[in-house]
Amino acid sequence: MRIALNDLLLRGTNEIYVTDTEGDRVFRFDRESHRFTELNLGRPVFGPNGITVSDDGDVLYVGDDLGVIRMDLRSNQVHDVKPAGCDTMAGIDGLYWYKGSLVGVEYGTGAYRVVQWKLSTDGGEARSSEALERGTEMVRNPTTGAIMDGKFYFMANTGIANLENGKIDPKKLEPLHIAVVTLEVISNRDAQFPNGRQSFHDSVVGSERRLDSDSIIHRATL
Repeated sequence: MRIALNDLLLRGTNEIYVTDTEGDRVFRFDRESHRFTELNLGRPVFGPNGITVSDDGDVLYVGDDLGVIRMDLRSNQVHDVKPAGCDTMAGIDGLYWYKGSLVGVEYGTGAYRVVQWKLSTDGGEARSSEALERGTEMVRNPTTGAIMDGKFYFMANTGIANLENGKIDPKKLEPLHIAVVTLEVISNRDAQFPNGRQSFHDSVVGSERRLDSDSIIHRATL
């Protein structure tokens, strides 16, 4: 069986959780015993990739080709996070927790996009979603990033499409660009949409956010 350890997170000082994208598994690694334990996520997983944990360290979230799995690390109870109406959480690469919401770089929607999902109080349902970036000219094949001071920084042109059969074409290499989008802290959406069934367009007041390359996304060439 092929193994391709991908995204990981550190929980406390002793536990590491890591996705095995090629092997369709997720592991817990104990730093004291140096042992891997495969997690039982309640259903088969397909291409698990992005992984994150809630601020209190109690709830694990894993993205795969079907959606996002929520695992309570205290009880080991698992279920899929229910997407908002007319939306999907399938195919998430980088996945991050931010103040009661999930932020993901998603490739399972046909076009790459960066999305913020506002979660219900128990973290089991996405009450709304907003595309923070989708289809802007400077962003091609984004994968992962990091959150700092209320902003999400991510690689805008990873060049991953230039990797074929383990080989890279040097002629297609280009400087790396870092993009940044501002994350939203939304306190009233659960009250505004109490049943959690609004469509994606409803949740962003009737339209997608259109990014302005001069103000919303900024280039930083390394």
